[in-house]
Amino acid sequence: MSRKPAGKKATKAKPKPKKPARVYVAVRKLPSEVDSYTEPDRVFATRAAAQKHADRLNRELRELTNPFADDRDPDSLTSGDEDDFRARLKAAGVPDPQKRRGDAYLDWEAWWDRTAPDLTAAQRDAVWDALDEFEWYAVRETTLEG
Repeated sequence: MSRKPAGKKATKAKPKPKKPARVYVAVRKLPSEVDSYTEPDRVFATRAAAQKHADRLNRELRELTNPFADDRDPDSLTSGDEDDFRARLKAAGVPDPQKRRGDAYLDWEAWWDRTAPDLTAAQRDAVWDALDEFEWYAVRETTLEG
């Protein structure tokens, strides 16, 4: 009976660390908070899938929401100023907001409540598209550790 000489024990190869997986998260931006405060909704493997989901949620909320609620005005919702916003409204055939008698400022929230029900779908989209700094859902890239 022959015996193999005692040698070094076979060492197990250490597993390679897993590379973090890149994922895309559709996040709900929280109003009145800095951009870093968000609420994750769903995680996706591709940016396109995450963006499609975020766009669908944003479209749904457009149908239900007054963008000027909570005393927001165009200056805080667009990359331009109020004059640029009003010019875009005029180009789309949207009735121009006017100050009401006795008001010290233009009440955009009340204007939307009066005007939105009578807007065509194209006019409503034009208003929302002009509000280019306003979105509820956005896509953020992050990594998952394995």
